[in-house]
Amino acid sequence: MKIRAPHNLKESWFKGGANAQKCPCFAIELDSSSASHLRGRLTMNFCGGLVFMFLMILLCGPAAFADSGFDAVLRSVMRVNGLDSSGEAVFGTAFLMQGRGGASNQAWLVTAGHVFNSIRGEYAQVTMRRQTRGIFFATPVQVKIREGKTPLYVLNNEHDLAALKVALPGEIDCCILANDFAGDDARLARAGFGSGVRVLIPGYPYGEASSEAGFAFVRGGVVSSFPVLPSSTNPVFYVDFEVFEGYSGAPVVFSDGGSSGFLAGMVLEEVFLEELRAKGKKTARTRRGLGLAKILSGPLIRSFLNALP
Repeated sequence: MKIRAPHNLKESWFKGGANAQKCPCFAIELDSSSASHLRGRLTMNFCGGLVFMFLMILLCGPAAFADSGFDAVLRSVMRVNGLDSSGEAVFGTAFLMQGRGGASNQAWLVTAGHVFNSIRGEYAQVTMRRQTRGIFFATPVQVKIREGKTPLYVLNNEHDLAALKVALPGEIDCCILANDFAGDDARLARAGFGSGVRVLIPGYPYGEASSEAGFAFVRGGVVSSFPVLPSSTNPVFYVDFEVFEGYSGAPVVFSDGGSSGFLAGMVLEEVFLEELRAKGKKTARTRRGLGLAKILSGPLIRSFLNALP
């Protein structure tokens, strides 16, 4: 099997070191022995996209192939961290999505708007990964999110959604999720998405990774609210999932069993019940965690991405 790099990406909004080189888009050629081994499983062209039924994955890094569609999702998910204005740590989760038009030199780092808004200064740290001889290594990269006080990310305040256009430093192993990975209302309805179905949520609780390679923990939950469609009147839904700090911006993935899955939403925040209780002559406010996650509906993420330049 031969791998060729037909063209390169340009650096954009990255403050990197010696490893921040141009990132190739890989096409794959199979010899007869490789083809016989893979025939019937995959049709691969990494410049045009990798299609697993409904899931298309673009830009999977050098000489590393995901064992399943969800492995590819994990390779798109990254930890974001920084400091807020008071010096406290800020943690979040982000994932890479293809821009409109599918240009190989563009990707959008998508997360909850309050994650980028909470980080002070011009840079956030994004934990990416490189791979050497089949072993992954966490690679922190300083990503520019502001020019002075001007945000470089596109923000939708109504839906607490943000996206930053990036190009990837050299030697970074990742997958960019195709725009079609974000389901629209029709796709969610056809797949039977609704109350009672299970979803998978990869993220970073308190900024912690599942391994030294920097991959997210994968947890799951059940969609707990009804109705969830149409997204125009139900922009958020709820999942039986305890949200720890660091999960904001995490993708919510649903599979109908016949595909590798698709983006059904994104974690916004934990749901609390606030109560006022009388204590003598004073009134105390208490917050009770309900063990529920507030999720932004996937079709709204899709529409947001389609409107980006």
